[in-house]
Amino acid sequence: MEQFAYPTLTAFFGALITWLFSKRKNLAENRAAELDNAVTAVKYYREMLDDMATRLTAAYDTIKHMEIQHKELMLINQQLVDELQKFKQLNGKTHDTTK
Repeated sequence: MEQFAYPTLTAFFGALITWLFSKRKNLAENRAAELDNAVTAVKYYREMLDDMATRLTAAYDTIKHMEIQHKELMLINQQLVDELQKFKQLNGKTHDTTK
């Protein structure tokens, strides 16, 4: 019986100790992998935000340019309407908006 019990108990306790140490090692490796993933995600989102800030600045500049262009075109349109009204008056037609 002792020939069977001692080697079995030695193997059991050896396996138990190995399992405990490997469990701690695996836990530490998993935490390190999670930290690496978090660092990678932060880097990715930071680059995305930097790119978004650049795009937002470009879009803002484009909108400002288009607003200026819109005001210029509205002024030109008003001048053309005024000239058309003068032309109609010269030809003897009145400007009637009810027709």
